[in-house]
Amino acid sequence: MGLSEIVAAVEERPGEHVVLTGGEPLVHERAVELLERLDELGYHTTVETNGTIYRDAPIDLASVSPKLASSTPTAENAPEDVDPGVWTERHEERRVDVETLADLLDAYDCQFKFVVTDESDVEDVEDLVARVADAADANADDIDVLLMPEGQTRDQLDETRNAVAELAMEYGYRYTPRLHVDLWNDAPGT
Repeated sequence: MGLSEIVAAVEERPGEHVVLTGGEPLVHERAVELLERLDELGYHTTVETNGTIYRDAPIDLASVSPKLASSTPTAENAPEDVDPGVWTERHEERRVDVETLADLLDAYDCQFKFVVTDESDVEDVEDLVARVADAADANADDIDVLLMPEGQTRDQLDETRNAVAELAMEYGYRYTPRLHVDLWNDAPGT
């Protein structure tokens, strides 16, 4: 779809809030133009990003999901045509960009969402949030940090959701469910 077609499709639907998501939406330079058009039309925009790309655009909320160390691929889940060592090394080099995260925090209202399974992930969250705070002028308050349980199926979520909710309460963070998994389980395209 072209930009005008996307805007027209948005205008056909009820509501005043648009979420730009999917992979890493800010990798596309035209995302800025789309956000500008939506802003001109009065829409509230949220951009879901992994925090590795910064764009100067009218964004009302940056919903940033940096990858934790536990997300690093292993030999078991690397693509068949890629050397697992190269796959892991590339992921580690690119998964966190503290300067870009600080830029996002300074420029926009931000929330930081993390997929966690246990307390070691929360320790990684604490470390990363502190590093971003040190690099930014703005502050990331505990209320702006959201913990989500790890799981791609309802059964997997059942195994982690209570522990992650407890960790969120213990550390003073917010808990957020994985609604798409609760609604559609692991259906393709969700």
